Amino acid sequence: MCSPAQIPYPDLPGVQFTSLSASLVSNFTIQVPESTYTNNGAVYAEGVNFCNLTTTYTHTGKSDIVTINVYLPTEWNGRMQGIGGGGYSAGGINYLLSYYSMLGAMSEGYSAVTTDAGHASLNPDDWILKSPGHVDLYLLEEFGSNSLNELSIIGKAITESYYGKPPAYSYWNGCSQGGRQGFKIAEKYPTAFDGIAASAPAVDLAGLGVGDHWPQVVIKAMGQYPKNCELVAITDAFIKHCDGNDGLLDGIVTDPDSCDFDPHSVLNKSIDCQDTDIGTVKISEAAINVAIATWTGARKLDGSFLWWGLKKGSSLVDEVTSLGVYPGLATTVCSGNGTCTGHTMEIVEEWIRLLIKKDPTFDVTTVTIEEIQDLFQQSLDEYGPIVNVKPNLDAFREAGGKLLSFHGLADAILPPDSSSSFYKSVAANDEKIHDYYRLFEAPGLAHCFAGVGYYPSGIFKSLVSWVESGVAPDSVIAATSVDKGPVRESILCPYPQKAHYKGTSSNATADDFYCGS
Repeated sequence: MCSPAQIPYPDLPGVQFTSLSASLVSNFTIQVPESTYTNNGAVYAEGVNFCNLTTTYTHTGKSDIVTINVYLPTEWNGRMQGIGGGGYSAGGINYLLSYYSMLGAMSEGYSAVTTDAGHASLNPDDWILKSPGHVDLYLLEEFGSNSLNELSIIGKAITESYYGKPPAYSYWNGCSQGGRQGFKIAEKYPTAFDGIAASAPAVDLAGLGVGDHWPQVVIKAMGQYPKNCELVAITDAFIKHCDGNDGLLDGIVTDPDSCDFDPHSVLNKSIDCQDTDIGTVKISEAAINVAIATWTGARKLDGSFLWWGLKKGSSLVDEVTSLGVYPGLATTVCSGNGTCTGHTMEIVEEWIRLLIKKDPTFDVTTVTIEEIQDLFQQSLDEYGPIVNVKPNLDAFREAGGKLLSFHGLADAILPPDSSSSFYKSVAANDEKIHDYYRLFEAPGLAHCFAGVGYYPSGIFKSLVSWVESGVAPDSVIAATSVDKGPVRESILCPYPQKAHYKGTSSNATADDFYCGS
């Protein structure tokens, strides 16, 4: 059955299929590390058999080539799972985390499907600009939303052709860019998926692309470049000061907004600095000002709000993890003699250079604090309608869909307040929001999975239970990473509730917490 001759091209108006290949993969061993199967835990499976299918298509009158990958397991569970992307990738098996999630989903019996939205390259320089000064708006719209509906239709059609019946349930699974995709599907294509797991979502991607540059323009305006070790020390001091406020000393701050910490309390404190050969340095006023600016977030020239800041306790600078370098917004690069320069997070540098300035050679370090407001507004005007998500999920609610999302409170890339603000905007017009959409804030967790905090590895399975059995999650169990020492458990609560520690165990488990205001 795993043969192109046995699987017809789906019927989709405006789409011309250009190829379809399929090959049987037998006795495959799958090892997916913790959290790289988005919204799930680690997966290990032996002896898995599946049909590896790839199809390509173009749109009538266009020259684009979109690639969709589908993994069809021999032991199918009757469901389909769409897999999202990250960064400037819509998905596709060229993107490592999408590939891991495809394997994880397929090993659990799902027909798994992902799309590259017409650009196989993970480098935005290869596809965003048609030429200097000209953004490829067609590909950007495919990336923003159009390819997602096509993925749903094509994935379901191929699944039905292969198994002889359509999937009983279909799900979307993504984080970060994949989270934005999930919310965009709920807003724009409310019947495409029965359930959506969309975590740490970039629902305001056009704002993120400029707003996250704020710490670097503040550094530039000061003309002083704090060493990374100073900012690490300030974060560590916050965590130490606030750790016990929840009744549990575990290196995790449950409610960073409620803790009163004055960073000036560590001014001139001597620390051992690994950034340079100097050794010991003192925490400077400049470092404290940068930390405060990063926590406060971007502001207009009159001082009013422009973009959210990070929560205190989030990493302010680049951090090396088991999966590579986790970027920080206030990172500086220091030479051996102790002089430093700013280092803009890559996704922000690319957004400003390619989408705002439309110049592949533009030097983002030249952007000044006075320019941010205009660049931010330009980004919203030009790209908000394409990539941002409107806080109206009425059609998704009426279609019977369910949506679960979590956001790490130590997310150093996507401010968690972007998720809570979106939630509140939806809730303002829908008092029954909890009937179909629940947000969980994860203390100590960084972007999607990193950090020392609590990761809810069972949130996707909670979504399936909600969709298929009507069991809405009043809390979800979360645990710290095995890479960060002894595993500790807690629960995450539906926003705006928070987890509270009962104080009944010196070695806390999920049973030692409850949800409350």
